[in-house]
Amino acid sequence: YEISECLVGSEMCIRDRGGYRVRLSLREVTAKDMDLLYEWANDPTVRLNAFHTEPIPYEDHKMWFAKNLADREVLMYILCSISAGEKEEPLGQIRLSIEEDKALIDYSVDASRRGQGLGAKMILMAEEKLRESRRDVTHCIAQVKYENPASAKVFEKCGYDGQDMEQYIEFSKRIEG
Repeated sequence: YEISECLVGSEMCIRDRGGYRVRLSLREVTAKDMDLLYEWANDPTVRLNAFHTEPIPYEDHKMWFAKNLADREVLMYILCSISAGEKEEPLGQIRLSIEEDKALIDYSVDASRRGQGLGAKMILMAEEKLRESRRDVTHCIAQVKYENPASAKVFEKCGYDGQDMEQYIEFSKRIEG
């Protein structure tokens, strides 16, 4: 995707490489997304870049998913492209775990869609969701392993400041209006 875009609420319009207009939307995760999130969470690259690298057993994922879906301080979204016929194609996920005035970001992009700038778009759209619905959140935080330069670049592109910690880079950005 090229950077010919506009952000309106929780939707973004972009032009793909062929010049066609594509609508991106962040929608809330529902119970129907459990298996998709399980698949993405166990993607080999996602596991490699996670702080806990071992594969996630399905039963553990089910318990984690139910807990997070019910938690009002955890916001989970799926980034989708919406076709002209309103057909939805999931492209990635982002989770915002809120503690006091901070939202800790965790995101991943479907393996077939990496390298298209979707991570940055998803983060910017999630920031907008926070501005709309959670005015108590003033900062976004992300913890990125040193071995994951692609994700570090995404946060830098989105205007986050990085600080070297012992095991990761902590990125932060003030998001309040």
